[in-house]
Amino acid sequence: MSPRALIALVLALLPSGARAAGDCPAGFSRTAPEVRAPEGMRRVPAGRFWMGRERSLRKDEQPRHAVCLDAFFLDETLVTVEAFGQFVERTGYTTTAERLGYGMVAHEGMAEWEWRRTPGATWRAPFGASAPAGFAQRPDHPVTMVSHFDAVAFCRSRGGRLPTEAEWEYAMRAGTTLTRFPWGESPQRPDGQYGLNFWQGPDHRQASRDDGHVYLSPVRAFPPNAWGFFDPVGNVWQLVADVYEADTYARRAAGVLNPLRTGAGGDRVARGGSWWCSAKTCHGYGLFYRGKAKPEAPFNNVGFRCARDVEAKSP
Repeated sequence: MSPRALIALVLALLPSGARAAGDCPAGFSRTAPEVRAPEGMRRVPAGRFWMGRERSLRKDEQPRHAVCLDAFFLDETLVTVEAFGQFVERTGYTTTAERLGYGMVAHEGMAEWEWRRTPGATWRAPFGASAPAGFAQRPDHPVTMVSHFDAVAFCRSRGGRLPTEAEWEYAMRAGTTLTRFPWGESPQRPDGQYGLNFWQGPDHRQASRDDGHVYLSPVRAFPPNAWGFFDPVGNVWQLVADVYEADTYARRAAGVLNPLRTGAGGDRVARGGSWWCSAKTCHGYGLFYRGKAKPEAPFNNVGFRCARDVEAKSP
């Protein structure tokens, strides 16, 4: 029997109304009202995509599974220093780092995986009182030294929320499925130019600066993905709404709709990698790697973007 005939036979034997693995649940609709996206956001269409991969040295990236999502809005760039400053000025908000009196800092010249608890490091001064040579924070840099709590507060002030992990990956992939980057497997785009800000060099003692940056880059420094989102990978880790669990993917049903891992306490997921990620250490720059951080932890390589619902979620 030919493979095609075998598939046809299997489908014929499925009970009436049964759905194949990866199909979206009944009631899911790819259509949504054509509502104009808020300023600075893009509308992400409802759809299905494949998340995770079958083979990986990291078990939390397995297995590959289908995810269905309703339409949503998402910031086209990371939240900037300027935007966060306006939020603070308007609300008087005090960040976690400001309350703690310190933030976690990394910079050129340090050992692999080294972090320093630095007094006075905040979103205004992400390296503390003394910035490294060659770095000057710009209004269009992504804001850093913000905790998960800070990110949630900012997004809520705009009538939004953090994206779920699935929403984030769907939007950053922009129609791709199996590749590490939206444009392929190499950090260099088809034109030969680097497509993201990450660490190049033999180690963190010295950066080679091949992508033009050592630390933060402006949020529009690199071309956007196919759906118009800037920094789909690299620059800063991007906080999302989900609580981190190593078995999240393994416990999902095929064709799960709008997944969100919730729970009290625990680490929160961060995705995309950052300027501090290198081929020799975390390898986190890309679309598969699942980072994590304590919800109260402020780092100078972690930021975020906000999402909003287009309409009520599918039942």
